[in-house]
Order: sequence, then C-alpha cells, then structure tokens
Amino acid sequence: MTRARALEATTRRAAIAALAASCVAAILLTASAALGGDAVTVQLKWQHQSQFAGLYVADAKGFYRAEGLDVRHREWKLGDRSPIEQVVSGAADFGITSQTRFLIERERGARIVAIAAIFQRSPMVFFTLARSNVKHPRDFQGKTIAFAPTHEAVLQALLKRSGLSLSQLKRMPYGFDLAPFYRGDTAIWAGHAMNQPVDARLAGHDVTVIFPDDHGIQGYDDILFVSEELVRRKPAVVERWVRAVARGWRYAIDHVDEATAITCALSETLKRDKQAAMLLASIPLIQSGERPLGWMTREGWQGPAELLHEHKLLARVPPLDGLYTTTFVERAGR
Repeated sequence: MTRARALEATTRRAAIAALAASCVAAILLTASAALGGDAVTVQLKWQHQSQFAGLYVADAKGFYRAEGLDVRHREWKLGDRSPIEQVVSGAADFGITSQTRFLIERERGARIVAIAAIFQRSPMVFFTLARSNVKHPRDFQGKTIAFAPTHEAVLQALLKRSGLSLSQLKRMPYGFDLAPFYRGDTAIWAGHAMNQPVDARLAGHDVTVIFPDDHGIQGYDDILFVSEELVRRKPAVVERWVRAVARGWRYAIDHVDEATAITCALSETLKRDKQAAMLLASIPLIQSGERPLGWMTREGWQGPAELLHEHKLLARVPPLDGLYTTTFVERAGR
C-alpha cells in the first residue's frame, strides 16, 4: 500500500470513528431526555395555584426536559414541615418561601441560599371597600382591621410612616372568610394582591388596594432557594432549573390563557376565572421590565432585614454576602 493510500485509509477510519462517537452521544442524550434526566423535587409554599404558574408551564412545555431535568412540584399543606425544613433535611432540592421566613430561618441556622425572587414587588397589601373612602394609610385611624401575625411588622412600619400606631386601630379576627369585610364589619383587610382582593372583585365588590411599597416599605416574595450544599455540589443542576423556571414564567406571562389551563389541569378544585385573575394580578409584581426575571439587589434584602430587626424578629441585621446570589439568574438570561 502506498503512503498516500495508507493515509487515506487512516483518515477514513478516523472519520467513521468520529461519526460513531457522535451517534452514541446523540443516543445517550436522547435516552437521558426520555428518562427525564436529573430527578429533583420542588417544595411549593402553598397548594397548587397560578401563583406558581411559571413552574407548571416549564414542566408542561418541556422546558425542564430540555434542561435534562425530571421535576416534581410538591404542594404544601397545613401540618406539613415548612419548605425550608424540607430543603434543609434533603426531602426537597428546591423550595419557595417568603423573604421574611427566609431571613428568620437563616438566622436560626438554616444553611440556605436565595437564588431568585419571583415577586420583585411584594404582593402583601391592605385593601378596603372602595365605598369606605379609605385610600391611604393615614385613613386607617380609628378603623377596624384584620391581619395575621405575618403582616404585623409591615403594618406597624406603614402606620409609623403615617404618624399612627397600631393602638389607634381596632383589631378584628382574621381568616379566609371575607364575609365580615363585605358586610363592612371590618374596614381593612390584609392579604396578597393576587388573592383576597381578587376574591372580593370576583364577588362583585370594588376595592381599593394599598401597597406598602408605594410608601417606601419594599421587599421581595416567593424566594426560590436551595441548600448551600446543593449550590456547592451541583451548581449545574441549579443553573438548569433556574433557566427552565425563568423560561416558564416568561411564557406564562405572554400566554395567560394557556398558563391558566395548565394550572387548572392540576386539580379539579381550581376555578379558571380565579386562577386567570390571580395570574393577571401577579404579572405586574413579577415583571418590572427593568431587570431580568428573578433579579435581586442588596437594597432589596437590606431594607426588609432592617425592618425585621427593628421589630425584634431578627436579633441583628445579617451580613448579605452569601445570603443570596444572582449568578444563576444572570446565566438564565443569556
């Protein structure tokens, strides 16, 4: 065999080997996708509803699968361990919680890291019947109000900024039943912008919604978090999940009807009108148009931490280094 023919044969064999390797890689990738890839569990902070529509869309539209993930969304129900306890114990890989609970539990020793904030504007609100003419926190003086312990620090800060104190209001029982509010027995009700005010409107009542962040009390909500260990051991899994969730939320925001249908398919108890209204009320709080979805800043953590410290819910204002990271949100936006 001449030298030229030997070289040609060697080249041909190398090309065949490369093609075979490529085919094997493709087969393995296809098989991995078919098997669902890395199995992870996400612990929600509540029962299935369109508050988490972006996650459901990521699953239904194949965004998780495209990232090589097999994801289970687990509801939270009364009596369950908190999402933070679930993640810390290893029973869940990812969790969703409030910014307040995240800060409190981290101070207590939970080794967790915030990787995104879905709600850029806190959905915590105080709302009134429009006919009551209560339109500003200074109008709260002498009124009846219903709120839960989780609302108290923000309420006190809101009143303080208006020159009032909690002693100038009459506290009423708080619960899921809005009948006392509809009757006018309770003038002011605390809740979340995409939940109780939506219920009131669907029941035929005009309401005025007061956002604390319109009065300088800012914060995030629906914090996506993981254990420090997962960030250390499997940063690629964290990155792929955040990217799929961001993609799911962008799709849900642009396709509200489809996202609502995907959500309602999860439970027969979910009503389409409520879930659609909830999602529409959530979108302005999620997408600011200024920064990537899920973005966080030092100011967005510093202010709430100082507020909790002021109301003795935190022993001290925590150092922010290591408490949150924007690394995964940044990569998700590429």
